[in-house]
Amino acid sequence: MARIDKQYSSTNSDEYMTFILGEMKYAVELPKIREILTYPDLITTLPNTTEWVKGLINLRGEVVPILDIRVKFGTGEVQYDENTAVIAVITNDNRMIGLVVDKVDDVQKLETSQLYPVSDMGSAIPPRYLKGFVRLEDNQMLVIMDIETVVAKEELKS
Repeated sequence: MARIDKQYSSTNSDEYMTFILGEMKYAVELPKIREILTYPDLITTLPNTTEWVKGLINLRGEVVPILDIRVKFGTGEVQYDENTAVIAVITNDNRMIGLVVDKVDDVQKLETSQLYPVSDMGSAIPPRYLKGFVRLEDNQMLVIMDIETVVAKEELKS
């Protein structure tokens, strides 16, 4: 388990944690991330929940729901291996939620002024869950995920 403790600040750009879902690279704002975890061995499953709600874990005394966004968005074959990670995020209403991803990649500084709007651009994830995208130096596309929309309380019911 790795833990992110450093605070980041910048005027013209922001730092994002990048991660892989299926064949695409996504990012989330670094200040929203509390910790990066390996996929836990012990998850308490919950009855009558959707397939993407994996269950609950105890993270330093806090009960944290684990959501497999790969399942929710159908980003490809779901495998649980040594690369599978959980990104523990803190929402605006102070809930901590663990998001399962295929692989955590890196921290990148991005010019948010270069954020392009998301249309239906071929991502497995519907546009309402995305803030936009940026083109990286290698001409790759990096999609910025709107974590607040993904983990909204209404979403957990669907």
